[in-house]
Amino acid sequence: MTTVNLPVSGMKCDACENLIHDALMEKEGVVSVKADHEAKTVEIEYDENKVSLDTLKQTIVDQGFKVEGFGQQSLLDKFKEFIDTLLQFFKS
Repeated sequence: MTTVNLPVSGMKCDACENLIHDALMEKEGVVSVKADHEAKTVEIEYDENKVSLDTLKQTIVDQGFKVEGFGQQSLLDKFKEFIDTLLQFFKS
């Protein structure tokens, strides 16, 4: 078993906590979930052999919340993409 404490923004009330809790508890391998809108954290105890951390993070994002550092393109990747776009523009 693994326990992780994720920083989650967008939770504003008990209903938000319940939404995240219920969605995560539906995932096979999740043992417990403690969402706290005041602390802006979600603590998840899960079996890493049955469900991945990325799947759990995506589940939270799918409910309309943001997991800090997840699903965000790095600044370096954005810069590389921009340079590639410029190079393509000037080649044509």
